[in-house]
Amino acid sequence: MKERPVLILAIVLTLIVEVILMVLVYNKIGGERLPFQIGRFLFQLICIFLILTSKSNIALFLFAGYHLVSGLFGLYSSNSTEFLGQMLIGYHFIIGLIIYFHDWIESKMGVKNVG
Repeated sequence: MKERPVLILAIVLTLIVEVILMVLVYNKIGGERLPFQIGRFLFQLICIFLILTSKSNIALFLFAGYHLVSGLFGLYSSNSTEFLGQMLIGYHFIIGLIIYFHDWIESKMGVKNVG
């Protein structure tokens, strides 16, 4: 596995935010949305596993796409006017772009060896 600090940081941040959201949703609504939340979390874990073990560009694209599509769906949700909803929409767009362009960001920062 090559060193990809920006991608690793984005993955860790994604896992932390997802676990926090699962706990917050469970505390507010209860267990009725938990199967959906667990399904999303498992999808992300599968993508992360494939990204870290096999240099899978398809998994990387799916993972970035997941965040961008989640941000788009968030724009049209009923709680998009609340501050937390707007923060999550922004988070999904930003983290999706960071994941997709992590190679470029790492090369501009000088943390990635080219070649």
